[in-house]
Amino acid sequence: MRTLIRDVRVFDGERTTPRADVLVDGELIAEPDGRPTDAVVDGGGRTLLPGLIDAHTHAVDGSLAQALAHGVTTELDMFSLPSNLARQRRLAAEHDDVADIRSSGMLATPPGGHPSQLLDAAGPSARAAFGDDRFESIDDPGEARAFVEARLAQGVD
Repeated sequence: MRTLIRDVRVFDGERTTPRADVLVDGELIAEPDGRPTDAVVDGGGRTLLPGLIDAHTHAVDGSLAQALAHGVTTELDMFSLPSNLARQRRLAAEHDDVADIRSSGMLATPPGGHPSQLLDAAGPSARAAFGDDRFESIDDPGEARAFVEARLAQGVD
């Protein structure tokens, strides 16, 4: 599909062009070439810019759609339970109306570290809802290496 965006302000990450025509040809952005297009969009009064990346998220149901609606095309998820991460990855792979996701998967923390202190402060009901086995405690660098290797084996980004 070829879409021509007319008279749009373009920010390319370094500079702004006040008015330009931009051709989206399939998955590529190109210079308008005068050939027929499938759609023309009036960009007057609007700005076209690269998709934004949110560098620290915790993806939950609905957040990838909300992110894309606000110009975020990629979320970097810092901690997700395996079942949630699988669901979010599947959603991003199957739909073009949500942001993409990259994730580190499960988190590790030193004993009593974040977020365990939050769960402890919130009481037994919070820990029961979140679960005691949702993250690992790591005491030394050897454990950290094994933890990272296990996450890589799970296919984290």
